[in-house]
Amino acid sequence: MNRADPGSFRDPASHVVLGDTTVTRILDERGLADWRALQQTEFFRRATADGRLIETSEVEAPEGAAGALEHPRLRFITYPYEWTFSMLRDAAVLQLDLMLEALAEGMILKDATPYNVQFVGGRPQFIDIGSFEQYRKGEPWIGYRQFCRQYLHPLLMEAWCGVPFQPWLRGDPEGPTSAQMWRLLPARRKASPAAILHIGLQARAEARLAGREVRRSLAEAGFTADLIRANVEKLRALVESLEWETAGGAWSTYHGCDHVARDRNLKTEFLIEALEEVSPATVLDLGANDGHFSQVAVSRGADAIAVDGDEVVLDRLYRSLTPGVSMTPVLTDLQNPSPSQGWAGVERPSLFERARPDLVIAYGLIHHLIYTASIPPANVVEWLAGFGVPVVVEFVAPEDPMVAQLTANKRPEELHADRDREAFERLVRRHFEVVREADLPGGTRRLYHLAR
Repeated sequence: MNRADPGSFRDPASHVVLGDTTVTRILDERGLADWRALQQTEFFRRATADGRLIETSEVEAPEGAAGALEHPRLRFITYPYEWTFSMLRDAAVLQLDLMLEALAEGMILKDATPYNVQFVGGRPQFIDIGSFEQYRKGEPWIGYRQFCRQYLHPLLMEAWCGVPFQPWLRGDPEGPTSAQMWRLLPARRKASPAAILHIGLQARAEARLAGREVRRSLAEAGFTADLIRANVEKLRALVESLEWETAGGAWSTYHGCDHVARDRNLKTEFLIEALEEVSPATVLDLGANDGHFSQVAVSRGADAIAVDGDEVVLDRLYRSLTPGVSMTPVLTDLQNPSPSQGWAGVERPSLFERARPDLVIAYGLIHHLIYTASIPPANVVEWLAGFGVPVVVEFVAPEDPMVAQLTANKRPEELHADRDREAFERLVRRHFEVVREADLPGGTRRLYHLAR
């Protein structure tokens, strides 16, 4: 059943219709002319072959359209506010590389938003073929300001200011303006040539050109393709040079904890039995940490969505992925996951509207929700049941040493009821059938394979 993509409406020349396994891009006359020009370029064939561009084929156009393209439908979509620093940086480099290659063959990218990039096989892939158009001599790169706001400024926030960019992009997907970014910069950074060029001068231009026709003003300044190319090359060098201090993640050493090392093999064996029984196409690993159990799922033929709230851990996981691995890291706080956003609240669906798993892994998770986030156990179990699929979950008893750490500053009356094993199993049986269960060696943890 085909339906219009609720997030594809901003470009009059090109919009997307979603099928079960394919995506159809509908083109008007202008969009078709740009596609035909793009199709003749060497860089398009090269970038499609090496996976940097989504596979594309021209198909019969529906009534009323000038043309149509078909792409494979990706199983899972992420948004920039769910990416780590390295993911956003790699997406930015991809965007700039494609821009340079396009310019060399008379094409240009008319916008520069990370929403046109997805992570496929552990690497960024550009998915919006409609963003390419034929370069018009004398015109500027109108996407430069958007690149700065949605790529460069967020990266600089984290690399130069030590401020995570994800909350900003989640609150304002357009990203910080140059004036806002200038105010955020430490004094020592404001003197750098890159800050002056890409932030300071742009902040002045934003104020000077407010309310004016920016494209015409820039064209009148004498822009050429060579000037655009030089600017893009400088941007690429700057982006590639950015480093992020990754020390001190709250859970970056979690894999070295005594109970993790002690229990990992048994938890792996328990999970493998569930994977063999369910044969899931997609596994959602909640609280994935270093991605070990996501990797187990991938090794058994599943796509894995590895969700965690610690950027240090998740960035390390992303950088460890080998090309082609079917794992997608997602950065989000599970007590406050990405909501539906954008126009009419449907342009960007919530995380769990996009993630449609066949199996959920919840190892080392629910006691953090219960004790740290103070979510009642009944609510946690009901939330897991809401996925409508089998769940592999680890229960941690109140007397576990980790629970003692999590509750060190709480009085007994500040803790929810139904925290012991008997109460947990009673809650579970309201929603699930227990397929299999097993105790872990420490005596305070138990594994459950639950079926709806």
